[in-house]
Amino acid sequence: MKAKWPFLIICLLLLSEAAFSQTYLVVRKKGSMRKYEYFVGSKIVYKQKGQDVFFTDRITEFADSTLVLENNILHTSQITEIDVRGAESNRSKFLGASETLLPTVGIGLMAIDLFNHTVVDGQKFSLDRSTTTTAGILMLTGYTMKIARRKKVNLTNPKFEIYIIGLK
Repeated sequence: MKAKWPFLIICLLLLSEAAFSQTYLVVRKKGSMRKYEYFVGSKIVYKQKGQDVFFTDRITEFADSTLVLENNILHTSQITEIDVRGAESNRSKFLGASETLLPTVGIGLMAIDLFNHTVVDGQKFSLDRSTTTTAGILMLTGYTMKIARRKKVNLTNPKFEIYIIGLK
């Protein structure tokens, strides 16, 4: 009975280590901290070598430098471009939230100002110049951030690299 407990504990440790091992795909710009990660089960949008259209597929497995997808099997060298909008990134969550929050705050500020002028103060239908300017700057900043964000990575450009990391 005493010999079973150490054996059981060793088996549980080995199983827990196997449960935490994970393999994932990394797309990054060389010399930069920015990276985009794709895990098993992630949706990937890619352009294959020799094709002009993007394909959408779900990753089912990684093997060496090969992606096993639901409808395709690809080597990493066959991918020419990736749409990174759906990838996990180390980009600041604050920046991502600001893209949608700033325009919403700008529209809300204009609506509150319009309500304040017409209903509360009893004036005619008008907007305050300084409030409209502030709301416009908020909306413009949010939409500019959304436009400036990287959407696609061209892997034929030598500045970018793609590889599979296996944590075991």
